[in-house]
Amino acid sequence: MLYPDFNELVQLKTNLKLLSNRLIKSLISGNYFSSFRGQGLEFAEVRQYVPGDDIRKIDWRVTARTGIPHIKLFTEERERSVLIVVDMNTTMCFGTRGTFKSVQAARCASLIGWCANKNMNRVGALLFGDVQNGMEFLRPTRSRRSLWRMLKLLCQKPDTSNGVIPLDKAIEFANKIITPSTIVFVISDFINIDNKLSEQLRYMSVHCQVVLLSINDPSDISINPAGDILFSSNEMQRLYINTDSVAGRKLYEKQWTDRSLKLYDMSVNLGIHHISLLTNRDIYFDLFYGLKISANVRRRR
Repeated sequence: MLYPDFNELVQLKTNLKLLSNRLIKSLISGNYFSSFRGQGLEFAEVRQYVPGDDIRKIDWRVTARTGIPHIKLFTEERERSVLIVVDMNTTMCFGTRGTFKSVQAARCASLIGWCANKNMNRVGALLFGDVQNGMEFLRPTRSRRSLWRMLKLLCQKPDTSNGVIPLDKAIEFANKIITPSTIVFVISDFINIDNKLSEQLRYMSVHCQVVLLSINDPSDISINPAGDILFSSNEMQRLYINTDSVAGRKLYEKQWTDRSLKLYDMSVNLGIHHISLLTNRDIYFDLFYGLKISANVRRRR
């Protein structure tokens, strides 16, 4: 399958019936989407104003003191917002076994979205890469409006006119618009990990709960002999590797190992849980098993 299938993503809602309501609440709602505190609105923090914010929420005291417009943010109690960040860059359109990474990412986003909606959480999404204008932000809503829109965008023909949109830029944008206590699921192949990404995730993890979901193909990890192959992680980083030679294949595997260690170290240092998913495995089982492990870790803390 080259592209996600809309009907399949919708069908995943029905597949959730394979899990009992109790299990869904335990894995998702009970450990990520809870911490209810009563009714009404609770003041959370002040942040810099960005175009589109409600001017009625401007904090005039902070604005006068800093000389820069700031707004007050409030957390609506008895609700949690869920933001699903999906990497739709060209590197996700790759797969040698099972399906493409982009298809597996769409299935992952759909399962999380349906579970969050089932538990009456606000569901929103931030899609970046080969989409219109490079980014599409869908504000979290109680209704299924943003969820349906996300599923449709995931299945649209890629718009490659924007070039590569780095993950750190997407997280930076998300940090400007999400409310505190949002649960953020970041779905990507994490092909580029640098200090900029780490700093943006560090800021996000202070205010929100974050889960990293890395999508990988078996050929990301090791590759069979196939002659000279050009590998590109973005428009600037390109590398030719002779996969017919043992040394070439070892170099390829080392790149994968180094990147995996970077992702592991970053998630551990930031206290962010990381779940690894493969294109040739059952996304349904691996996702919920990973969330179960994550939930156990959170309880021990």
